Amino acid sequence: SSIRITILNKIQSSDLRVLRINNFNDILPYQKILEGYHYKSSTQKNLEIKVPDLKLFKFTDVFLNSFSSAIIQDKNIFYEAINDNERFNEGFIKYHSKKNAIVDLTGSTEIEEGFFLAGNGSFNWYHWMIEILPKMLYYKEILSKIILVDNSCKTIPTMAESLRIVTEKLNVKIIYLDKNKSYKVKNLYFINEVNKLMFNPIDPNKNTLPLYYFRQESLKLLNEKFRSNYFENKEENKKIFLDRKNTHRIAKNENEIRELLQHQNFHNIDGSKLNFSEQINTFSNAEVIVGTTGAAFTNIIFCKPKCKIIIFIPQNYRYYKFYREIGEMLDLKLSYLYYDNDDADHTKSDFIIDTNELDRLLKI
Repeated sequence: SSIRITILNKIQSSDLRVLRINNFNDILPYQKILEGYHYKSSTQKNLEIKVPDLKLFKFTDVFLNSFSSAIIQDKNIFYEAINDNERFNEGFIKYHSKKNAIVDLTGSTEIEEGFFLAGNGSFNWYHWMIEILPKMLYYKEILSKIILVDNSCKTIPTMAESLRIVTEKLNVKIIYLDKNKSYKVKNLYFINEVNKLMFNPIDPNKNTLPLYYFRQESLKLLNEKFRSNYFENKEENKKIFLDRKNTHRIAKNENEIRELLQHQNFHNIDGSKLNFSEQINTFSNAEVIVGTTGAAFTNIIFCKPKCKIIIFIPQNYRYYKFYREIGEMLDLKLSYLYYDNDDADHTKSDFIIDTNELDRLLKI
């Protein structure tokens, strides 16, 4: 309740607030960038997806956090949820229902102006490359010469390099934000979701569609942008097995999988050991890629058309076919090989991959 929040603020010298949740569609944009459209999502039960208009907003006196895609203005919090089962209590959002949210704005730092290039999953390669960085495709210097990004863009080399490429010909200043702080920005420029994957579900057992949508134009532009900067046509490593190297999502019969693939001239690649240029070239030159689901498969946006991709994924995540949808938009041949993980979290190891099924998919 508001009374309880008021008492907590006095005891803890904090700045907790209860705010009403609104959608960005509820406010007029500064500029419409792209018309939204409908398309049939073959990976989501052939559901017709309405992709929202892409809009540029200009906010005055708002609060933000680099780990959240929400913007706070006055007593309102603006967020673009993809369905009513999306959970987005990240960054300064401590809790939310469908109508209200509790936010923590304690010790906010002031910034004069900027273009917001952060949000949900700012630290994650997938969310950065597919959802956040594409906003720079529609950025104009006349808006603001200051780009606001999460500190991950400084500490994670591949993210730093990708940011450098999209800003290298621009006269801009980068401000790196601390995920543990909220910021009050006097003049903020903000673009809503270019591509969208539900960040987290409120109820993990509820499969509320849609779960994702993509703008094909943005994916193709990303492909062209990075391949034009880095691509070198090489003959080696046409067939790749993405080796996870003692992390998580390790199959119990990993040796059996490796043996099968080695007989078919696959090379084991540990993507975490590759710099950005090497990642782009590895995926760009590949004809076949096999591996367990994870952020590394974000790099299929660098693949050439007709590349064959086989992804191992838990059976209970069968609704999350967003990589296949990206693949369809880029003319890739992407298949999933499902495994049983007893309805556990997708990070679990010690599952079994059906190598007969893998062999069949490789021959298709």
